[in-house]
Amino acid sequence: MPYANNRGVSVFYEVSGEGMPFVMLHANPCDHRMWMFQAARFSNHFKVIAPDMRAYGRTDKPLAPYAFSALVDDVLAVCKKENVQSGILAGASMGSKIAFQLLSQTPGIFQANIQVGGNAFRGSSYDGRIEGYKAAGNNVWAYRENHLKELFAPGFTESDQGKYLASLILNDSDRLSGSAIATLFRSFDEVDLVSDLPKIEIPTLIVNGEFDNSLKGGKMTSERIQKATHQIIEDAGHLCILEQPDHFDRLVSDFLSQNDLL
Repeated sequence: MPYANNRGVSVFYEVSGEGMPFVMLHANPCDHRMWMFQAARFSNHFKVIAPDMRAYGRTDKPLAPYAFSALVDDVLAVCKKENVQSGILAGASMGSKIAFQLLSQTPGIFQANIQVGGNAFRGSSYDGRIEGYKAAGNNVWAYRENHLKELFAPGFTESDQGKYLASLILNDSDRLSGSAIATLFRSFDEVDLVSDLPKIEIPTLIVNGEFDNSLKGGKMTSERIQKATHQIIEDAGHLCILEQPDHFDRLVSDFLSQNDLL
């Protein structure tokens, strides 16, 4: 299993396929598996690289506070390990925030930018999430389950598809630490990504679900990026890539084709 090291923090990632690198950064409260449908489809054309953020999956789960820049450096450590010198960058939710910082900090590495729930602003729910995960301690299943439910469209987790995907995402909850997840959320305090959005000069696709609580922020974010396109997937929430992967993948394929990357 591949790992990269960032100043003593071990960062797990998975690689599938060959070709131009396609780096995918997941959302809270998931791990790299949230990209399962996209990895399956796009690994036919690209080298898909999907890391686990700190506090999730097989990546280390530090409890001590760290700067948001450490999350960016985790991704850069993975890119260095895999010799990523060009490619496509995708992010979802907190993964989008890491991606926006990465793009403004290291222009020239990526040729296209795809963001899901791509809101550069601080989430209105962050303070509540910090307290909720801290209170959950080492028994995060129930709080994480409710968190996940709130990110889907109404009723999705009651469907057969929703039940299956939720159980798949939640099945490693006994290995997680609520305090470590709270530390991850806390790292975004006082971070300003919005001012640097105009520095992003590559083609950008921002996708939100109709019921995404980041929809307004996604629109405002896209307005600040010169080459951004904004799309809305109806009957989907924040995690539209899991709810309607076929629709999302078509949007991505069209976007990449239009920019001569597929």
